[in-house]
Amino acid sequence: MKILKNKLIYLVPIVALLIIGLLSLAFSPAYNPKPKEMPIAIVNLDKGIEIQGKSQNIGKSFIDKLQSTKDFTEKVKLIEVKDERELTSGFKDLKYYGALVIPETFTSDATSAMRKEIQTAKKAEGEQKAKAFQTDIQQKIASGTLAPAQAQVIIQEMKTKQAKMLEANKDLLKPIDVKQGELKVMINQGASTQGAQITDTILSNLTTKLNDTIASQAVTQLDKANVSVSAKSMNQIMYPVNVDHTVMNKIHDHQAMGNAPMLFFTPIWLGSLLSSVLLYFAFRGSNIVPKRERFIASLFQIIAASVTAIIGGFGGVWFITSVLGFDMPDTFSVSIYISIAMFGFIMLILGLMSWLGMPALPLFMLALFFSMQLLTLPKQMLPEFYQDHLFDWNPFKIYGDGIRQLIYLGHELEFNTPMQMYLGLGIFGVIAIILAAVIRPHKEK
Repeated sequence: MKILKNKLIYLVPIVALLIIGLLSLAFSPAYNPKPKEMPIAIVNLDKGIEIQGKSQNIGKSFIDKLQSTKDFTEKVKLIEVKDERELTSGFKDLKYYGALVIPETFTSDATSAMRKEIQTAKKAEGEQKAKAFQTDIQQKIASGTLAPAQAQVIIQEMKTKQAKMLEANKDLLKPIDVKQGELKVMINQGASTQGAQITDTILSNLTTKLNDTIASQAVTQLDKANVSVSAKSMNQIMYPVNVDHTVMNKIHDHQAMGNAPMLFFTPIWLGSLLSSVLLYFAFRGSNIVPKRERFIASLFQIIAASVTAIIGGFGGVWFITSVLGFDMPDTFSVSIYISIAMFGFIMLILGLMSWLGMPALPLFMLALFFSMQLLTLPKQMLPEFYQDHLFDWNPFKIYGDGIRQLIYLGHELEFNTPMQMYLGLGIFGVIAIILAAVIRPHKEK
């Protein structure tokens, strides 16, 4: 059969295998993502306490231990922050996915139940000794082994000694209010759904571990002091820490579970790609040969791209919010942002196509597939190659950051890094399109 003589039929399985392998490689970051150096902020305001000349600061000791644990530092990058005000700005700027706040009185409160039990036991022991001493003195006076005058001297000396001891230990004898140590866990949900979930798990495990450590140390101290504790008091000792869980930049219902950067990118990019192809063929199919006419035609291409971007941006946002029911906090700002982004994308694609022609299309499709994981996964869950060479400069990731800031992080529309990038893409495209129209030779077809 003649078809068997055509070499293309034998290339089909090879091409299919290459495509499958190439696209599998593009999605490789999603196969086995593992968190590495997840940025988590920590605010340690704990002032600690001082007992019998020895200082104790649970907050500082806890942080020092974490930073010296290799397994922990490989997964988490602790960022020490001064106060909660700095935390808020850091959340908006995507600096960390969560935070742990340790208040000023944490050590004092977390150890209050244990110290209260020891204090109560020591007071009771002292009172018992004093009572036994008085009974012994009275017995000796009654038996005649101790004269009343001598007894008075001994009693007075004992009272003086007790007064000195009370003065020396007055800080230890102050009334202790039993409280739980309060920890505040803050999760920056809008920064990344996956990043927030992982951070929430990490911080939950940390707070549980800290509670268990303090409880274990309290039991050890009570055992050393030979203090027996009631069941009610033991419950306070075993649960010395209370955790206040707060979600910052919360992702609301009908907000795509935090996946807006991806969902708002694919349609815009493919729409920009198709629009660029149509504008390319509109120019190439017009059989324009004179340079002046080609120059004017290129200007009309740019104008058409601008109109397309505005219609695409505002129309797309209207469709997603009004028809699909997406909860958009500021539709106008997002519409402007997407329109400017779409214009930059069209200019980039059309500018390259003006010089490379249709062979440029596979490059743009590959760029799409190799960049999709940058929009869905946090940087710390990507392979090192992506982190070191693709993440920070990738235009698709930068576009996604801009969408995330507007929708989830409460930013206002401003001339930030994404907007500067679109301006650069627009300028590049305009220059490339005009130069191609004027410089490249054109023939009637």
